[in-house]
Amino acid sequence: MSMLKKLLGIAPKLESDGSYSPSKLALKLATHDETDFEPISYTKYKGNRSKVLVIFTEQKNMKMRNGKLFSTGNHPVEALVPMLHLKNAGFDFEIATPTGKPVAFEMWAFPEKDVHVTALYNEYKSSFEQPNSLHAFTGSSLSNPESYAAI
Repeated sequence: MSMLKKLLGIAPKLESDGSYSPSKLALKLATHDETDFEPISYTKYKGNRSKVLVIFTEQKNMKMRNGKLFSTGNHPVEALVPMLHLKNAGFDFEIATPTGKPVAFEMWAFPEKDVHVTALYNEYKSSFEQPNSLHAFTGSSLSNPESYAAI
């Protein structure tokens, strides 16, 4: 049965770390190469509260009831498209994870042909790879909360 599922594209894909990502069929039905993001022109915010703390998960795998691991993390569209709108409105970001480990994205859902999402991802890539920890944030950045518009 497993071979038939593989041939039909309905079997989950085994990743190099032992986790499973969605099947080819699931990816075809549920993901897109581009988003519907449109670069809307906002009046740029010019106040003192121009930072947004964006808290991401660092967990890549979720253990399922059957004991297998599902490859998960932050959905790139759900995370990066709102950031695009906030950036266009004049805000900047501080990236954090609970412990400071790298941000885990569901790269199987990344819209590869979306120039806006890709550009923002590349702009913040070093921050995604080396984010602040929430502990470090509360110890340092939170001492100046006036610069933050949102968490």
